[in-house]
Amino acid sequence: MFEACKGAGINFFDTAHTYTGGSSERMLGQFAKLDREEQIVATKAGYTGGSGRNNIIRQFDENRIRLGLDTVDILYLHRWDPETPLQETFETLGALLRSGKIRYIGVSNFAAWQVTKAQAAANIAGTRIDIIQPMYSLVKRQAEVELFPMVLSEEIAVAPYSPLGVDC
Repeated sequence: MFEACKGAGINFFDTAHTYTGGSSERMLGQFAKLDREEQIVATKAGYTGGSGRNNIIRQFDENRIRLGLDTVDILYLHRWDPETPLQETFETLGALLRSGKIRYIGVSNFAAWQVTKAQAAANIAGTRIDIIQPMYSLVKRQAEVELFPMVLSEEIAVAPYSPLGVDC
């Protein structure tokens, strides 16, 4: 499947440790190593345990081990964490970015108001949200109402998930 995707011009691969117990990260890492500079690899942290510094660092270190990569192109916060101060979260993500361990910061499953609030915290931390990952398909089009106008205004990229309408 990886070779078929590459043959079709696909170079963006998104995974998370919660997908198949980490197997998807291990497999993707093996495939992506073959021509790493041609691939965009995204993974996630914070689905469990919150978006505090220690949890993000621990989960991301585990992601990189499973992927077998020193640098991941995109690290998404997997979901909104109402318990952790945004400043702590984005200072941590900014440090990962400045250290070269990630290239871009993303958020997944955030509402427009959450992205806006998080972007303000990211700006204070000297960084920014580069990309969001909302659910979006022909049957689930809620992102068109507030998220898409917001990202156009704020120049944030979008990489939707479940574009075929399959809720993962």
